[in-house]
Order: sequence, then C-alpha cells, then structure tokens
Amino acid sequence: MPAKPPSPPRENAPNVSATSTNPTAASTKKKPRRQVKKGRRRSVLDVEEPQRSCVVCRATSDASSMLRFARAPDGVVAFDVAARVPGRGAWVCANARCLDKAVEPRQGGFARAFDAAVVVGGAALAAQVRAVLRADVLSRLGLLRRAGDLVLGRDEVARRQDELPFVALADDLSAGSRHEVSEQLAGRATSRLPSMAEIGAAVGGRPVGVVAARAGGATRALAAAIERWAGVDPQPTAAPSTPTSSSSTDEPAAD
Repeated sequence: MPAKPPSPPRENAPNVSATSTNPTAASTKKKPRRQVKKGRRRSVLDVEEPQRSCVVCRATSDASSMLRFARAPDGVVAFDVAARVPGRGAWVCANARCLDKAVEPRQGGFARAFDAAVVVGGAALAAQVRAVLRADVLSRLGLLRRAGDLVLGRDEVARRQDELPFVALADDLSAGSRHEVSEQLAGRATSRLPSMAEIGAAVGGRPVGVVAARAGGATRALAAAIERWAGVDPQPTAAPSTPTSSSSTDEPAAD
C-alpha cells in the first residue's frame, strides 16, 4: 500500500495583539495630562487666569484685573463688572488714564474690539464704572462682615494684627489717625477704602476708618476689587494732620 503523502505545512497564523482583540483595552489607557496653555496665570482665587489686551494701550494682563465692556444689540457699550455677559467683550486696563481714553466717543477702541458700530457714553460711562466698582468694594465688605471675618476699629485691629493679613483705611481718615495706625502696625502696607460713612453703612454700624480681614478667598477677592476701584478712582488729596487721642473712635479728616 503506497504511503500517504505528507500534509502541506500550515501557514503561520498572524500574531494578533491583545489590544486588537479587546476593543476596550485602548479606551482604558491612561490619558496624558492636559497641558496648561501658554499665556495663562493663576488668579487671586487660584484658578487658571486668561490674559486680555487693553483696547487703548494694548498691554496684556490678567482678565480679573481688567475692566470688561459689552455691546448691546443697539450698539450701546456698557460696563460688565462681573465679566459674565455672553458674547464678545472689550477690555480696558483698570487705571484712570486708559478708562478715560477708552470712553471718548472718537477714540475707536471699542469699535475695533467689537468690529461694529458702537455708542459710547463718554464721561458718563466712566463715572458709572467708578460708581459700580466702589459699590462692589462695599458689597464685599458687607459679605465679610456677615461671615464674621471682618474686624473694625484701629485698636481692635492693632490688638489682633497677627491674625489679620489684610488692613485697609478709609479715604477720609485723618492724617493723625493714619500715623497712629502706621505706628501700631509697625508700618505695614494698607489698602484704600471709600469713606468712613460708606464703610459703616456697608457693615451695618457706625462710621469706621480702619478695617481688617482674616485670610481667605473672600478677602483676596476684596483686595482684587479694591485694586480695580483704586486704579480708576484717583487717590484723594491727603488729609491735613490733626492731633489725635488714644480713643478707639476713628477720626475723619478735618474739612
């Protein structure tokens, strides 16, 4: 009986990897970490901060430190204090020079930014911006007061200064009281605030010229709001020096 011919050699099967047979394997791979885009910084609230350019001087800065304006359908330009109005925005540095220049009807910065015809309110719009920023500062003071994070009066602030990183003085506090506060705080830097009467109304009490706050996000947000307001609202003339006593009542500047 003739021998049976040998079977032909089997071809090698293709080497199929586990990833091709398991459709879910590729999706379970660890995704690469998202890269932080260039041109972004951290804001006072420790979040990624976009950069914006001023329509007047073209300088670039953090969006939270600048002023945003929006355009209504009828072309009227309005101040967007919270920077939340949908659509395109125009940005201006938070200083008096850029603000006053931007609101000039013939300046053209807003028209270029919106790429459309605009109606700009001129000096009235600048005054509205200053008033809104002032009110924003006072509102944040009230929030801190209700949260129990605000300390009022120069004696109480001086006594607890080690736990209070933020200190601010009313614009109309007398020069004598300012000097006394500086000595009590060993020359620590202080921020500006509106008048003593406005501060008192905001915190629900008597007029007060020295305010301090505990560390926290709300305090950092207040400091940022003060910086924007103080930038567009020029520093008032220094109060005349007047004798002061060691009482706990903060003294307004003499007329």
